[in-house]
Amino acid sequence: TCDAPNVAYMLNGVDIIANGSGSHHNLRKLHQRVELLTSATRKGGGVYLYANQIGCDGGRLYYDGSSLVVVNGKVVSQGPQFSIEKEVFVS
Repeated sequence: TCDAPNVAYMLNGVDIIANGSGSHHNLRKLHQRVELLTSATRKGGGVYLYANQIGCDGGRLYYDGSSLVVVNGKVVSQGPQFSIEKEVFVS
């Protein structure tokens, strides 16, 4: 949307946006994330770093990871989805 925070940031000269997230898993949600981030950087240029939690909260929620690095509308790196590792590096 035109009200998305990344639009104001990019119009004010921000080149790198970092988003630390705790977004739980939903079917086809990864596709939505990729579309949102590629669209944002395709329109405004720059780099979007998206880091998502991974693992279970001890209850019903599962955080699926899939951290992303997007540059000018292209995914240049993506972390694993549903990893059992405690730490995941995306470069």
